[in-house]
Amino acid sequence: MGDYSYHALANMGPQGRWRRPLLIAIPIVLLFLLFSSSVSYTPSSGSEPQIEFPTAQNASIPEEDTSMSTIIKALYGPILHPIDAANFTDEDGDVYRLHGKPKFTQKLGKKVLILDIDSRPLTGKGQLMNKELKWKGMRPLSAGMLSHYMFASIHGYDYKFIRAPDYADRWGTWVKVPMMKEALKTHDYIVFMDSDVMFHYPHLPLEWLLNYWNMTDDTLAMMSIDPNEPQNYDSRGNRYLNTGFVIARQSKRTQEMYKAWAECPSETKYKGCARWKQDWVHEQAAFGNYLRYDYDRPDDIRVLPCVEANGAPEAANRGGCKGVFVRHFWVDKNLVAKNLADSVMQYFLPRLHQLYMSTASEHIVDAKGFKLEGAELIELTEEEKEAKKKDGKKNQKDEGF
Repeated sequence: MGDYSYHALANMGPQGRWRRPLLIAIPIVLLFLLFSSSVSYTPSSGSEPQIEFPTAQNASIPEEDTSMSTIIKALYGPILHPIDAANFTDEDGDVYRLHGKPKFTQKLGKKVLILDIDSRPLTGKGQLMNKELKWKGMRPLSAGMLSHYMFASIHGYDYKFIRAPDYADRWGTWVKVPMMKEALKTHDYIVFMDSDVMFHYPHLPLEWLLNYWNMTDDTLAMMSIDPNEPQNYDSRGNRYLNTGFVIARQSKRTQEMYKAWAECPSETKYKGCARWKQDWVHEQAAFGNYLRYDYDRPDDIRVLPCVEANGAPEAANRGGCKGVFVRHFWVDKNLVAKNLADSVMQYFLPRLHQLYMSTASEHIVDAKGFKLEGAELIELTEEEKEAKKKDGKKNQKDEGF
């Protein structure tokens, strides 16, 4: 690679420029209800009690409060998980506990880079770099990269999309290796994700995961192990580490490792590595067959459990790889967009419900103290109310019609 700084990637001409996404396709609807007046419904007899029906009006939202960054902070900010919390409980009620005193107790902020790397234009319909991107028709991998951008925005990390140059003789995924190497020149930690990889809990900080997975001052990188299947074994009988999700720490030794990795197919050091220029699984096989055995100090490469950092629930029958914290949708890339929606709605819905219930007195009309006779509402007697309690579900289904 040329002798240029990482930030200079933005100045390599139109084809080398990364473009920060300006719009995020997130299905968030902000509902602000002001109940400022009411009208009354009066039964036919003036002596009968009245039921109040409030009138809802849409409130205008000041323009300065409608930026996506403001919306994201408003949605996730109040519920961010503490960085140094002793445990985390997932959506299934399973508790994950730290194994010791947390190393990271303060936000890392811009020391962390969330990184997307691709050499393709991605300008087609439904793709990320198209000027118009709609939820309907969005390509799955656009959803993945937008989730990476959103995760960085939630926690205040840096984010970059690098449109990488291609190798003339290698499969496209090889470009991630030198680009990660360059990124580590300007950030303490990088998190690279393939576009079909997502953090399942956007409110869970990376710092907590670094504590949980025991990132040390000697760790070079963290990667998840692949499922226990025949195609996922290297030449020495060990399972591959999946390079679709990598957390790497800046250090001289990390730079040396990435240099050796990128140069592996030259066979200057690793005989036989040239086959992985094109053979499946490309740069992952090169790392699995060679690099992992040269960088094998106890803390060099932290191997993450497949159940926590690989796969998805739909792939749980493949070695239990259900992606508790990080999901990799190699099982079905069409699930990426659905999970982007889930990563928003699992937080938005409780907040919407909380708003609904907190203002219940303004919009819930309780007419259960009445009975219907034809078109008339007639107030129940005390005896009728007691009888109603015993037979309240008559002619009703649990839900639906």
